Amino acid sequence: MGARNARAGTDGDILPPAADLPAEQRAIQVAGGVERVVDAAVARARGLTVVDLSDGWVPRVLADQPGPKGTILENPYRTIYTGLASDRGDGDGQPLASGERNYLELYGVPPTLSVLRRRFLEDSRRTCAADIDADTLLAVDEVPTWGASTEQKELTKRRLRATRLEAARLAAGVATLEALAEKDPRTAKDVKEQLAFAAQRAAFAEAEKRLVCEGLLDPAKHKIGSYDTSMRTAMLSFQQKHAVMDQADIKRPTLEALARPPLDNDMRALGRVLTERAMHAAGFIEDGSINEGGSSKSVIGATYLGADGSRHPVPDLATASREAVLAALGIATPADAVAFFRRHTRADFGWLKLAVRLPAPPEYYAPHMDLYAEIDRGDVWYDFPFTAAGARIPQPRTHFPTFTLYVKWRGERVPLVRWRTTVGGWRSEVASDGQEYYRYKGSDVGPRVWHHIVAAPVWIPPTSSPLSSMVKEKRVNGMYVKVTNYDETGPGYLSAYGLAAAIHEEMRRGPDGPTFFDNGIRTHGSFDYMSLRGRFSHGCHRLDNQLAMRLFSFVLGHRKMRAIGIVPLGARRTFFAQGEVFEMRLPNRGFYYELDPPLPVDVLEGTIKGNLQKPIAGYVRKPGVKYASAPPPAASTSPDSRAGGGDAP
Repeated sequence: MGARNARAGTDGDILPPAADLPAEQRAIQVAGGVERVVDAAVARARGLTVVDLSDGWVPRVLADQPGPKGTILENPYRTIYTGLASDRGDGDGQPLASGERNYLELYGVPPTLSVLRRRFLEDSRRTCAADIDADTLLAVDEVPTWGASTEQKELTKRRLRATRLEAARLAAGVATLEALAEKDPRTAKDVKEQLAFAAQRAAFAEAEKRLVCEGLLDPAKHKIGSYDTSMRTAMLSFQQKHAVMDQADIKRPTLEALARPPLDNDMRALGRVLTERAMHAAGFIEDGSINEGGSSKSVIGATYLGADGSRHPVPDLATASREAVLAALGIATPADAVAFFRRHTRADFGWLKLAVRLPAPPEYYAPHMDLYAEIDRGDVWYDFPFTAAGARIPQPRTHFPTFTLYVKWRGERVPLVRWRTTVGGWRSEVASDGQEYYRYKGSDVGPRVWHHIVAAPVWIPPTSSPLSSMVKEKRVNGMYVKVTNYDETGPGYLSAYGLAAAIHEEMRRGPDGPTFFDNGIRTHGSFDYMSLRGRFSHGCHRLDNQLAMRLFSFVLGHRKMRAIGIVPLGARRTFFAQGEVFEMRLPNRGFYYELDPPLPVDVLEGTIKGNLQKPIAGYVRKPGVKYASAPPPAASTSPDSRAGGGDAP
């Protein structure tokens, strides 16, 4: 098997080829431009890392775990996760329809390499991409879009403006709109807006062509020039396929992705997938985020004191690991990637592994690291955010919540990663009287611990939670039927707690040892990837699902812990919705791990803004709403109610 541009580690890392090995013992390595199979055990003995490239890969937090007396504790969500990543199954574990694809990277489920193989090979055969005018796409920073009820009205307004300006141009006897604006300054504003709109419509037309070229938009179901349902759906699929943080809006990141050749987007996806595989294989977490800003006052700087007495920068191991893996595979260009995927059949990804020399871990790494987390709540407003008339009162924040993971090393606190997170705020909630109020859903302040980490966690809706969203239509045996919707409860990537969570517990020491109190707050993954740009939670601290998976896998690999396995629940609830009776069954709470000792977490109060220094307790009536009862009922203080479903709107 040939490979180009390949240099994997040093000459001492080159292993002898091995034949007739069982699949679980095989790895690949490139030497002298030739790819061959080597013994994975020999690679590990040489200090190389064996990176799993197979379709069976899952993050450590979702993997099966050794149990008592040599048993294996199986995580049932593992099978669903690999089915999602391989485009074999949906979130309920049911097979995908022919031609259906899962674009779930932004939800914490990156595609497998066999899925990327299909993308690379398909895109290598596309000729339509050459017809896309990238300059036209990049000539604007945004293309405005409207809903179905307003689009024609908005487009008509702009067409009428174009007609007026064209008439004015002819009357002025000038050749261009620019000349009209110069001759008659009164038209300058309209001319500027019309020229910008023309550029935006030209970019829109190129976007249509690009989506058709990629096979995401069916021209037969789309009205050219309209941001109809077909195009909006295609645009969202494009954004999720290429991990663009937009949700159907056509902003600059989307335009840049549309302007790139398909294979360039595929190359970026390959880099992201290989980064996750390498980081999990090596047990790394440092991704350079500590140098990307942040305002936690306790960060001492992204350096650590080495044994040599010098200060060393905390490395960006994500970038270094990705570059090492790509080099070891001989992949420097999209053409190299196409060649790699052409010489590997899909069946190869049932076992494929790579032997590679990854960066050495920093000195502060150890089997059990003195880790702790800090959550800075940033700017916090307790004031009610609406006037009596219902107008929103501005409550600006310049300092947003951040999550920082530290390791204690040689008497200092070394920051490893710093990520944007969320804290509580004013949220809508249905009270026990069946009416909806506002309630301040706060995040606990002070020292807490992570005693338990939960993979594929399950959220239990409190009795006050409305169940209108707990029914969905699903295609079963070729027919659409109504079924109970477990997306929000989980387990699953759309659940309120995402794919992994750590429970914030207050540790209370007593004569009989410590006890732990759970007030319903979690640090957890989130399907709502746009919410981390500044929105609020119901009190929990959200992370992108993929970062939550990386974080908790790292913690499990560098702390003393034991796997508890599936924790039974056995909850059942019958409810009436949409004219039918449904039953919700929640057999378990998820796959639990116990940290011993627990990992300390410090939630900082942040900077309190406004007049109130303490949050308002209980419910507050929504302005302009007529309520049947007099005073609002008492608000529940149960942990499930405090969490409020984490990510529920």
